[in-house]
Amino acid sequence: MPGDLLAEKLIKALQYEYRTYLEILKIAEKKTDALVKNDAVEVSKITEEEKVMAEQTVKLNQVREQILRSLAEAYDQDYKTLTIEKLKQIVEEPYKNQLGDLQKKMSDLLGKLKTRNGINQKLIENAIRYLDFNIQLLAGPEPAAPTYSKSGTEVSGSSKRSLLDVRY
Repeated sequence: MPGDLLAEKLIKALQYEYRTYLEILKIAEKKTDALVKNDAVEVSKITEEEKVMAEQTVKLNQVREQILRSLAEAYDQDYKTLTIEKLKQIVEEPYKNQLGDLQKKMSDLLGKLKTRNGINQKLIENAIRYLDFNIQLLAGPEPAAPTYSKSGTEVSGSSKRSLLDVRY
């Protein structure tokens, strides 16, 4: 068939992409642990790892797209509408099964990654709210203790100083 070599290339690219996303999931799990431990240094290191992996996925995506364009041309299909599902109907065995297996594995993996990223996002949001609360607590005015005059009436006019004495 005209696209057998291209189908093999696509399968290899998808397998490599799967392994890369598997590594990203492991990194995301490490990030969850670091966020729970409130280890800012480790979170920073992990963020750098994520950037490297993100760049790698962009390159893999470009390779996959190029192979898909070639496959669409080889099988006289419209590239914009060519999906794995449609490709499974076109290619011969064993490529059909391999594409199906990869499609399922990738879908499951991306679901797990989405869930893990959601957890990490919530942890980060909670940490930011906690930091904001502490900053507001430190920067806000001290609670006013009532001051009384000799007659026993409350006198206002207490100073509104914060715990942080910031001067400009």
